[in-house]
Amino acid sequence: MSAELHAVPDTTAMDIKQKQEAYHDWEARTYDEKFSISYDQRCIDYARDRFRKVVPEGAVFHRVLEVGAGTGFFLINLALGDCLGDAALEATDISEGMLEVCRRNGEEHGLTIATRQGDAEALPYEDDSFDLVIGHAFIHHLPVPGAAIREMYRVLKPGGTLVIAGEPTELGDKLSWVVKRNTYRAFRAVTALPGLTQYRKPGIVEAGGSVEDAVLAGLEHEVDLHTFRPADVEKMARLAGFREARVVTEELTANWVGWAVRTIEGAIRPGVLGMRWAFGAFHAYTRLHRFDDRVLARFVPRDVFYNLILHATK
Repeated sequence: MSAELHAVPDTTAMDIKQKQEAYHDWEARTYDEKFSISYDQRCIDYARDRFRKVVPEGAVFHRVLEVGAGTGFFLINLALGDCLGDAALEATDISEGMLEVCRRNGEEHGLTIATRQGDAEALPYEDDSFDLVIGHAFIHHLPVPGAAIREMYRVLKPGGTLVIAGEPTELGDKLSWVVKRNTYRAFRAVTALPGLTQYRKPGIVEAGGSVEDAVLAGLEHEVDLHTFRPADVEKMARLAGFREARVVTEELTANWVGWAVRTIEGAIRPGVLGMRWAFGAFHAYTRLHRFDDRVLARFVPRDVFYNLILHATK
């Protein structure tokens, strides 16, 4: 018992970057499974569609860097979707655990990815090194997102392109919390009925995890630091040095369905839902995504949508 207690990290003594590293090193083992990340047509289409909203076909890149790369979701799926051509692929993240999975995922799909552990606010690369710098759902983890955007500007070559996708808007995130909270309350109410409590997901220790697992999992609620107003992100990019910076937003009803699905999947015992649920949820999301893009985007203000995509040129 004393040995186990000694092994439990004291997260209260960590600064925010140490918490980010510890949490994402721990999360790397199951990250792709948790977020339904894959490297098939479903996720290739998702990544390519995000990219093509701001970068037209025909753009040529020779050296590409993903910052905050995690397990390689965005970089690898863009490469598999023929968005990056024959470019040399590089990735950096504060978590070496994530980069280890990223390298492995790349190798499994015939890609070589050069990785370096590093801080997005002080990138371990020389000035004017890359034609394209990308990121997906990572600057909201950073203490000073503007510092990271300045660093991405620094390592881009003149004429280079920056694309950051998957970041939460301030208003879109508030609306999503209404969906998540009400979905969770409904799930708990239904599974409180006699005979249905067995469908609730057990706690980490109850399911066989360690106390250390439980402590590190608890950091999930501390590592998300920001939501953004689209105009503020454009301003951050211009202050960093980009002359051309534009934010587009997406996902409204699709996001509500997506968060409801993820809330249920995170609360229910593993193995209950099955593939029919997974395919049904995915098709519902894609249909609503098209509805958001083709109909709602015509008249709903961009700040209401959940995800933002920043495109900027040095």
